[in-house]
Order: sequence, then C-alpha cells, then structure tokens
Amino acid sequence: MGLHWWLFIVGLSACRGPSTAPEPSEPDEAAAGNRAGSSSSPSIDAGGSGLRTTEPLGADAGAPPSDLGEGGSSNTADGCGAEPVTLDEIHSGRVRSGFPVAVGKLVASSQKFLVSEAKSGSCLWGGFAASPTRTGAGSGLFLVSFGTPHAEGEACAPGSDGLPDDLTPGDSIDVEGTLDAYAPAACDGTAPAQQLRIDATCPARRGPSQAEPEAAVIDRALADRFAAGKDAQLLRDWSGALVRLDGVAALQDTDDGDAVFPFGVVRLEQTALEVHSRLYYFDLTEGGPRASAKAPHYAYPTTFRSLTGVVFLDYCSWVLAPRDRCADLSPPSDGCAAQARRP
Repeated sequence: MGLHWWLFIVGLSACRGPSTAPEPSEPDEAAAGNRAGSSSSPSIDAGGSGLRTTEPLGADAGAPPSDLGEGGSSNTADGCGAEPVTLDEIHSGRVRSGFPVAVGKLVASSQKFLVSEAKSGSCLWGGFAASPTRTGAGSGLFLVSFGTPHAEGEACAPGSDGLPDDLTPGDSIDVEGTLDAYAPAACDGTAPAQQLRIDATCPARRGPSQAEPEAAVIDRALADRFAAGKDAQLLRDWSGALVRLDGVAALQDTDDGDAVFPFGVVRLEQTALEVHSRLYYFDLTEGGPRASAKAPHYAYPTTFRSLTGVVFLDYCSWVLAPRDRCADLSPPSDGCAAQARRP
C-alpha cells in the first residue's frame, strides 16, 4: 500500500474520533448523580453518524416491541439539528451517551417537578414523556434540564430551563438533548436510570394537547422486580413508564400509627415497591416544591383500589411515583374531596 493511501486512511480514522464518546460533564454530582458506565463496549454502526450501536434488542420478556410506530424521530428542520432517534432505539440501548439526539411525536405524561437541588446551587428540573400509542415497556422517557443556579439560602426558581413550567399531561412535545444514565454515587449496585438532558438553549417544543397516556397494569411480581433495582435491562425498558398497581394495602408506620412513612413514603404489604411523593410534592402547583399542603395523609389501615404513577429512580430506590395525590391514588389522600386535579 502506498504512503499516500496509508496517510488517507489514518486521517479518515482520526476524523471519526474515538470508539466511545466521552462522558458528558455534570455541574454537580449531587444534582443528578453519577452517570453509569457500561461494562461492555458494543460495536458502532459504521453506516450511521456514530451515535447508534449495533447492540441487539434484549430477549427479556419486558423488552419493548420492535415496531417503531409513534414516539419516533422528530423533524430536525424545526429544531436544533440533532440526530433523530426513536424510543425503541433508546430503550434497546442502541443510542450512545453524549450525542445530541431528537425525539418527536411524544406526549407529556407528567407535570414539571424539581428533581434535585444541590448545596452548590445547581437546580435540576424534570418531567416525563411517553409514546402516544404504546403503554408499558419502552413507552416512557425521563426529561431533565438544568435551570439557573440558586443563591445560598434561596430556593430554585423555575423558568430558566428547557422544560415548560406549565407542562401538563397530554401536551404534545418534541425534544432534543443528550442521553445518559445516572445513579447516585452512594447507590452501589443500583441499576441506573436513563434521562434525556435538555439544554435551555434548545427547549422542548410543545404542540396541541391530546389524550393523556394510559397506564399499563402491572402485577406484584413485576413490581417486586422493579423494587429490587438490580435488573438493568428491565429497568431501562420500564423507566419512565406510566403504570398502575391494583388491590394493595399500606403498611403501618409504627412511629406515629398512620400509613405514611417519613418523606411521604407509602410502603405496601403485598410488594416491596414503595410509593413516593417526589413528583407531586416537588412540582409547581399549590405553592411550589415542598409546600406542606401537598404532603400525603393516610390513616392505617388503608387498602388501595389502585395506585398509578411513573417508574422512577428516587435516589437509591426504584419506586412508583404518582403525579397527583388526589387523582392517581384511589382512595385519594385526605383533603382531596373537593380538589381538582393539577390546579
């Protein structure tokens, strides 16, 4: 092979860059946790842009279906020029971290809420989106965006990140951002959660309202697998999915005799999956994040006809996170009788 050809091949390889993308930086580990590294290095689709891998779809029964359907690629002409990908590609592990990607034809499945607030000042806001036509595994996506840092002693202020403050279930949205997986450093062995980080310079684009996503009914065995927090593929498939669990009873908090443990946690007799108030307690309604009026209240004993929420990694625990203490819990929390959903 001639010297000129050899130099051409070396130059072409250099343009393609390294075989794995560098981990995206995080302003503060306490704000969004550590991104989880992969134990394997899937090969890269040489025919594409480098953001997709050739890792096959998982064989687990909870894997998402192969039909791309809705929740597909967005029209980048209306956005910031990111590479279009689909929910199927995200949930199958075919989208690499650190590359700008666009996902369109989604529908919001939650309101906006404060995901984390670090002492250093960083404020991470979030919300959930879903396919408008699919439920269960592969249907959801966790969206996060950093807002303006807060001063010491002050609360995080909304309005400066890439998510609408009045995000409402049923909103049509197209989003662009970088995909990564996170788990707090203290959570050794906990499966990470995928998130699409949206920059404020390229905010989510909203369209006409449509029907809210429907919840997939899960059984107690699957709920226990979520709670175990170890099956990375299962939790990648179900992360962000809207689900419903029927016919379970609350355990008693023996410290005060009711059915709500500290930090708004409800524990159940029939499954290890906990119900956390993180989403609605930290949203912007009724006085904003941490407003005392939004705390759940249940006497013991309480049997729930149904519990609806998003599969979510709340610090080190994979949990069920209701969007509303009144509409998503049946029976609703005390004080909900005359309250409309998401005022």
